[in-house]
Amino acid sequence: MVAADWEDQRAMDELAIAGHARALLEWHKVSRFCGACGGSTVPKEAGRRKQCSNEACKKRVYPRVDPVVIMLVIDRENDRALLSRQSRFVPRMWSCLAGFIEPGESLEEAVRRETWEETGIEVGEVVYHSSQPWPVGPSSMPCQLMIGFFAFAKTLEINVDKEELEDAQWHSREDVKKTVAFAEYRKAQRTAASKIEQMCKGVERSQSLSTDFNVESGELAPMFIPGPTAIAHHLISTWVDQGSGNVHSKQQTGVSLSSL
Repeated sequence: MVAADWEDQRAMDELAIAGHARALLEWHKVSRFCGACGGSTVPKEAGRRKQCSNEACKKRVYPRVDPVVIMLVIDRENDRALLSRQSRFVPRMWSCLAGFIEPGESLEEAVRRETWEETGIEVGEVVYHSSQPWPVGPSSMPCQLMIGFFAFAKTLEINVDKEELEDAQWHSREDVKKTVAFAEYRKAQRTAASKIEQMCKGVERSQSLSTDFNVESGELAPMFIPGPTAIAHHLISTWVDQGSGNVHSKQQTGVSLSSL
């Protein structure tokens, strides 16, 4: 899991274990039968794969991974970032654009296509940042692989696809920086750590995360971004920390094939 600045390492360790278990359990639910002959499948290698029970078939089945590109779109001057809202988000939360990769499509093509389809923004250069497993998606896609990029906009006019997004706006670096500097932001992340612990124990927390983003005066924080358990947080915070510098110089936190 990508969480370089997550303060509660124990919570992160538990989240990684719980996520791995959930992905496998959900995969077992939807892979009970062989896709080739229709025979029932049986677990093998302690459940890490399955095999068709039909002696004439014996097809091996492995857990599916659904690749998703997630990108922080940046303007030409590197002073603003394009953030979006979905209707399922809690109030005032903004995040990066994201979308599934189509068959036969490269990662860079997926970044450009998804950005264009959802916001009407044309993207030029695409720069890899890091990747993260995300085993908390819908049961039909129990293990998504989030692949993070910086994408540099060639156009600025936004045309939101309302079927995909509730809204999308350019946000200045200063505004986003203020958001992550809120004391309430850190408070909410501590609350999230507690929620993770409760989820791992099978206990749901009743309070909404959005209620944690209230300033001491009782006013609402104007906006907030996903916490350090999500790769979106690291794309956004990396850009904020770079200042007006070049995101190309950021050392990649993902694992490259050359290091294996």
